[in-house]
Amino acid sequence: MTEAQILVIFVAFIIAGIAKGAVGIGLPPIAVGLMTLVVPLEDALAIMTIPTLVTNVWQAAYGRGLLRLFRRFWTLALTATVTLILVAASLDKLGSAQASAWLGVMLAAYSTIVLLAWRPRVSRRTERWMNPLMGAASGAVAGFTGIAAVPFLPYMQSLDIDKDDLVQALGILFIFLIGSLTVALFRQGAFDATNVIGGIAAIVPTSIGVWLGQRSRSALSPEMFRRVFLIGLLALGLHMARGLL
Repeated sequence: MTEAQILVIFVAFIIAGIAKGAVGIGLPPIAVGLMTLVVPLEDALAIMTIPTLVTNVWQAAYGRGLLRLFRRFWTLALTATVTLILVAASLDKLGSAQASAWLGVMLAAYSTIVLLAWRPRVSRRTERWMNPLMGAASGAVAGFTGIAAVPFLPYMQSLDIDKDDLVQALGILFIFLIGSLTVALFRQGAFDATNVIGGIAAIVPTSIGVWLGQRSRSALSPEMFRRVFLIGLLALGLHMARGLL
């Protein structure tokens, strides 16, 4: 790996970590998108998994609702895990650039609609059957594209949940999603010594970025947090959709 590649990867994880710490999302698509400027997509996905798992453990533990939120969302986590592994195994190729780009278009469209006016609501009673359904759909999309975003992130934003619980719940669920993605990539042979070392080294800039993002989150009001969350989704979608250009 050249010095230029190392520098780009370092900066990618700083930026992605800040987004992750601030709104609970953004690490995989931002880091992968920036890394693909200097390394192949499969390598970028493999490098991304290690710091993403570490930061999501941190994010899941950063709060007082770990067990309560796990009980609320365990069916989503289970169906997402199973579906992701099954879809990835059947396709045997993760991270299609075109599929990820179309996923970005969907994410950007959703964020724009909600920012303008429309905000869907999912009641706690509806969660009982929506959680496993959204988990299965999200796992299928992640198993095809290598990125867990739709419909998982829009669905989580539509729930009756405060900002700190939302961020912690995202951390819990991403542990399962990224863990499943790691298993699928390992089966695919995406991990080599360079990718593993790169992923371990990326923990440092990612942790710095997450810490900076968490500090900024504590200063936001609930409504401002909602707007930042949605703008973050829009930015992620546009970033991912650039592959269609």
